[in-house]
Amino acid sequence: PSLIVDLNDETTVVNAAKVILSCAGGIKADIETKSIRNTATSKVSIMSGGLTNALFRVDIDDGKQHSVTSLLVRIFGAEGMIDRDKETANFARLCNAKGSVVHSQLDYLGRFGNGRVETLIPNMRAATICDLREKEDLVLEVTRQMARLHYGFDIPDYLPISSGVEEGENNCCQPQPVLWDVLASWNDELITKISQACSSDLRLVNIFCSALFGDTVQLNSIAAQDDDDKRESALTEMMSHIAKQLNRETRWIQDHVSEHHPDAPIAFCHNDVNAGNILVDGRLDSGDSSCYDRDSVATIDYEYGALNYTMYDMANFICEHCGGNDNGIPDYKLMPSLELQRKLVQEYMQERDSVMDNAATKHVGEYEEVTKLLSQMQTFQMVSHLYWGTWGILQGASELLDGEYEI
Repeated sequence: PSLIVDLNDETTVVNAAKVILSCAGGIKADIETKSIRNTATSKVSIMSGGLTNALFRVDIDDGKQHSVTSLLVRIFGAEGMIDRDKETANFARLCNAKGSVVHSQLDYLGRFGNGRVETLIPNMRAATICDLREKEDLVLEVTRQMARLHYGFDIPDYLPISSGVEEGENNCCQPQPVLWDVLASWNDELITKISQACSSDLRLVNIFCSALFGDTVQLNSIAAQDDDDKRESALTEMMSHIAKQLNRETRWIQDHVSEHHPDAPIAFCHNDVNAGNILVDGRLDSGDSSCYDRDSVATIDYEYGALNYTMYDMANFICEHCGGNDNGIPDYKLMPSLELQRKLVQEYMQERDSVMDNAATKHVGEYEEVTKLLSQMQTFQMVSHLYWGTWGILQGASELLDGEYEI
């Protein structure tokens, strides 16, 4: 825990990789601990695909038999937004179930103060929006992997499965989604950070008002105040208005889900399946895309993994087809067609039934269930927009306070 890596200092990145690898006993038996820590040569390169974290590839040569071990060093981002102890425990547990849930070569090696070290799956590259648009077999395999995660991974004992018994004793043993609690906590934190940032620069009010309301009418009324006390009072009123609006949006969609989808399935979900969190075997780029399977595709980065609605996971994946992670401008013309969405739900159900050994009954009421899950998925697409919209504004507010965001 006391080992801290500076993402601007490659020496600390290499040191963390060597220390963790040594403590893990080495991936390869012919690499001695002393050799790793003192004489091995290393090469560091920045990896693409990390949105929340900084990712580095570290290649360690033992200097004797010229056997190179490649590792992934992950430096945590989004400070305060993710419980890293719980997230790392989830990741380690997933790796222990590898083959059935995650890629067979994905493994957890160890944790340091502000990150961790993982195995690097060879020959893999990050998927792109073009991959999702052009390679339907890839999308189908990702869908199957989500079903295997939802129904093949046991909920860890340390994750709370109930939000309480106030709604009746029958609810006390039912898994409850973290979605609404996360949004509520993010809303509260967002108001605090916006207030801190805007109190020193009114231009920031313009940014957040535009993001939340699409206009700057109330900003002009604040800026027009000559008296500092009146301006502060107007700003406080604006923050209250923003808080109410965010909470109103969250409550509306939560009530809509409760009313129209009260029996929506809940399981352990990834919650952030996007192109950057999908690895594909680069050797298939010029070959037959129908070869995409659990060995040539890996879903990674489970840092937002938690109990949630299964169709939220699917809905978020659908929304991620539109991109926007690189430039902040999603292209909604890339949204998968309703026909394809229905096909994905059918593939999901088939894999789910296979995992649960329900193959014999998979055709009973299939059309009705596909329609039901498709309706849930379309509802949760709205939730995905609210979730990541709030996340984006919160990240922006954090960067403003840290002086890392230019107006």
